[in-house]
Amino acid sequence: MRMLLAFLLLWAGPALALTPLPAQPEGVAWPTKEWPTAAPAKDVEAGRLDALLDGVFSGQGPVPGTRALLIVHRGVLVAERYALGFDADRRFLSQSVAKTVLGALTGIAVGEGKLALDAPAPVAAWRDDADPRHAITVRNLLQMTDGLDFNEAYFNPFTSDVLPMLFGSEREDMAAYAGSRPLAAKPGERFAYSSGTANLLSGIVRDSVGGTRESYLAFMKAGLFDPIGMTSAEPEFDASGTFVGSSWLHATARDWARFGLLILRGGVWDGRQVLPVGWVDFMRAPQGNGAYGAMTWVNPTRRLPTIPADAFIASGHRGQVIAMIPSKDLVVVRFGRTSYGDYDKLYEWLGRVIAAFPDVKHLPP
Repeated sequence: MRMLLAFLLLWAGPALALTPLPAQPEGVAWPTKEWPTAAPAKDVEAGRLDALLDGVFSGQGPVPGTRALLIVHRGVLVAERYALGFDADRRFLSQSVAKTVLGALTGIAVGEGKLALDAPAPVAAWRDDADPRHAITVRNLLQMTDGLDFNEAYFNPFTSDVLPMLFGSEREDMAAYAGSRPLAAKPGERFAYSSGTANLLSGIVRDSVGGTRESYLAFMKAGLFDPIGMTSAEPEFDASGTFVGSSWLHATARDWARFGLLILRGGVWDGRQVLPVGWVDFMRAPQGNGAYGAMTWVNPTRRLPTIPADAFIASGHRGQVIAMIPSKDLVVVRFGRTSYGDYDKLYEWLGRVIAAFPDVKHLPP
């Protein structure tokens, strides 16, 4: 059923030239319980890589605030380092990396027939056909082209919408607050990054799987976390039972790496199609702005000049990063506390880390 739905729905867009996603190499165990570990392969520039990692954890390196760094190459964990006071048992807060997890969860709900990608989004406040928001689809929400008027700025509490939603008077029902916003643009015509959109979508997923915190958590575990062994995952919910899919999911760095590997493998895990066929390609296919897919940042225009064009990235406040690079069969997980002013340094450094790994010689067709 999932495969049929994927074929019918996938996803009704133009064909795009995406770098093929690499399969798990033969003989490499899936890390459902334990990560296969090894030193970097001979074709990796190991000396260069060590110097980059030594520098970032030295306390005086180019990217301040790095707390965890994991690298998965060809399905194997080849580097894992933590800053003083942090270790493999520590859970790290996702920040907006949670949006990419929400994108995966939405895919599961669509694949199971619980949501329709191009039907009007099932939001009670928009049921009237005369409401212009009735035209907003689940696809629009995933791609953040819903057109809702939502101020994502964190620096002015008098004009911000995200601050009252996450921390203030609207925090008890974040989806309802986001859904109450008027339109600022016609649905589908404007990209506007919005944590309100993510939490509105999360509320829709909640309702599609039972409407309660308990049913939502059970769906997350059975559909995503348990199949890949992401046992440390702890999502936060608001009082209405909505997973705060914009921002708040805790997991160990190794479990974040599991999620990254699942996405790099096209939603397949140890023979099981966890995400619908083609859903990851939908998530990483660039929209008109060239920087965003569906709940995932993309880089075909080299907006991040040191990062390969085929990379797609789950990114969060303070420099939380899960970068997936199909052309190198690589996942890089970085968690820390880095200011906006150092983001250019972070991605420049990340690009040099990625460059230490060779391109894939033979990708599957």
